[in-house]
Amino acid sequence: MKAKKKFTTSPVRIAVFIIFVVYAIVIAVPYIWAVLASLKSWAEYNNEYVLSLPSRFLIKNYADAWTELAAEETSVPTMLLNSIWYSCGRSVLGILFSAMAAYVIAKYKFFGRNFVYTFAIVTMMLPIMGSMASALKFSKAIGTYDSPTYVILNATTLSGGFIILYSTFKTLSWGYAEAAMIDGAGHFRTFFSIMLPQVISPMCALVLSEFIVMWTDADTPLIFFPHLPTLAYGLYLYQDVVRKTLQYPVFFAGLITCMIPTVTLYAIFQRSLMDIQMGGGLKG
Repeated sequence: MKAKKKFTTSPVRIAVFIIFVVYAIVIAVPYIWAVLASLKSWAEYNNEYVLSLPSRFLIKNYADAWTELAAEETSVPTMLLNSIWYSCGRSVLGILFSAMAAYVIAKYKFFGRNFVYTFAIVTMMLPIMGSMASALKFSKAIGTYDSPTYVILNATTLSGGFIILYSTFKTLSWGYAEAAMIDGAGHFRTFFSIMLPQVISPMCALVLSEFIVMWTDADTPLIFFPHLPTLAYGLYLYQDVVRKTLQYPVFFAGLITCMIPTVTLYAIFQRSLMDIQMGGGLKG
């Protein structure tokens, strides 16, 4: 009969556990407070006991937020649709383009490839806020201003995702590509059918991370497509209304509503973010 393994611990593990518990509480308290605030009336919100439970849960605040967040005469469902195509377009296309560039730089030898990699590193280190005016003028010149085509022609390629995918492709054996080419596959077929599926796990993690960033981005829609507002853009504009009407519970209801998609995606795909694994198929 196999003896049961005894559970052992140490002061270091206990200390680390306590630190993480405290950290989790610190992170969770603001969200709990926001949920409670979104269910209160204005009088209760102004109560000195900020963490008190609402005497009556006002679900009506969420219904009000669904109508009052409308910006630029755009309904909330349309703003939701704008958020989806903007976040999905920028994240999926950006990571896909990054994967294409990373694969070429990592696996093909040609003049200037070291310059491209160095350029990507430098652009990540230097502040680029000064380029906003030129980017806006360029967007208007090529016709992507105030248009959904912005996500196609402005998907970030030489970004942090490019660096991660470059390192990932460098670790993949070129034997996969050689075997495919011996069987008659061309360069494009080799990339899309053989090499790209092997980095799908880190790509999914990068797409999810980028999606969360784009979902909460209000500056880019405000500047580059002001007549196609997203939910984050609507919340940004609604802050001025809140300062005048003091409808903070409705504002927090809107914040919680906008958080639901990102929190749900993170809960579903947290293993992909925390446990990125690479598989192999070569023998010998």
